[in-house]
Amino acid sequence: MRGDENVEIDWSAVDRWIMGESWVGSRVSEHLQILTDRLAPRWAGSDGERQTIDYLVDQWRGLNLNQPRSENFSFNTWDPGVAHLTVKGDDCWKAEIRPFLFCPPASINAPLVDVGYGMPHELEAIGARLSGAIAICNSELEPFSPARTFPSRVQDIADAGGVAIVSPNRRLAPRWTSYQSAHDWRDGFGPRMPIPVVQTTREDGARLQRSAVAGVMVAMEVLTSFLDGESANTVAELSGERWPDEHIVLGAHHDTVPTSFGADDNGSGTVVALEVARVLSKLQREQGVTPGVNIRFVTFGAEEQFLQGSFAYVKRHHGPEQHPRIMVNLDQLGTGNMKGVALQFPELRQVMEKELASMNDGLRCHVIAQLDSSGDMFPFTLAGIPSAILWRWRFVGAYPETAFGHSSADTIDKLKIRELKEYVGLLSRFLFRLSHIPPDTWPENRLNRREIAARNKAEQGATFNSSPR
Repeated sequence: MRGDENVEIDWSAVDRWIMGESWVGSRVSEHLQILTDRLAPRWAGSDGERQTIDYLVDQWRGLNLNQPRSENFSFNTWDPGVAHLTVKGDDCWKAEIRPFLFCPPASINAPLVDVGYGMPHELEAIGARLSGAIAICNSELEPFSPARTFPSRVQDIADAGGVAIVSPNRRLAPRWTSYQSAHDWRDGFGPRMPIPVVQTTREDGARLQRSAVAGVMVAMEVLTSFLDGESANTVAELSGERWPDEHIVLGAHHDTVPTSFGADDNGSGTVVALEVARVLSKLQREQGVTPGVNIRFVTFGAEEQFLQGSFAYVKRHHGPEQHPRIMVNLDQLGTGNMKGVALQFPELRQVMEKELASMNDGLRCHVIAQLDSSGDMFPFTLAGIPSAILWRWRFVGAYPETAFGHSSADTIDKLKIRELKEYVGLLSRFLFRLSHIPPDTWPENRLNRREIAARNKAEQGATFNSSPR
């Protein structure tokens, strides 16, 4: 028995039913194939994303959820166009490059200078040679040195007179590039890049470093553009029987970067959200077991474009509406199996630990040491709404098969389908438990938006420390 004396739930029976339905009735593979093979890429504002939005609303409607809908929003978007880099001279050759997300257009002829990691001591040694040059720079952190984020180093290179940056992809995959960001997302949409930044393959990067020693000239052309776009979030709700004025949110972004099939990022989170909704709605319909509070399912557009969809959702719903008790974000679930929950703030830790312990699956709860701007929980965090992600890979390592995010190599064959089914079962059980916690027993939400904003500003420019506490 939970909550009050008028509601009795056989939790052992509910757990068995949920786990069985999560596996035997699973539509994980079906949804993934449609999202990746038929609808991808799902870059926000594209035809693929618009078809994805229609598909998701149809799925919510088919589950008989309340008010299945899309919520349109306008946003700032970007077209990757094409990019070329040619090394001039007797040994003329073309390097493969891909612009970083929201890279400005450019047409540049300049010398190439190797700046290593672009750290202050390296830029000081290079001195005036960097002025007017294109820098080749490793985007990873320099070993053993005080950590400095890549966006900070991009600004340092621009301040030193560099006119563009070429960053080699350090992954061991042959001749591979991906869409990456050179912005600190804690700034929100933030300012544009101070100079163009492009990525090249590991192989071409090594050759460019050799060419830089010879003092070669290079020609870079980047034909990107900035546009106004239209996207949408999708929303539906499973009604709670006991406290219909209360709700919790389960969210996942449905968009991808350009050219990506988006199986892990974030087909995995999207299909798990769909499946949790299917399992819990079927539990209600066939077993007569209903959530205590409303469970709202949301998929966000434009996550890959500075979280603009989730910012639009929070602006639209909070404040007119009461804050949810918690928002749980699903992203890149293919990187590892479910190990627990990572909270943004510590206030709910004991609540989460108690519910996870009742499941008897060894799941843990941790608190993230800094404000995490890497996903759609961040706008909720800034609004003073308790938020969480699922613990998948940090401190144990991500599956190597999923190391190809933000590229056309993010495909279904990299995912472990049975683990996604397990996510559905564990997450359904966890959310159902949370829904039956009486509202008056939750810790009071004393999160202060001004204090959170000040903390976020203080953490900008710092490297992200994911150590739990």
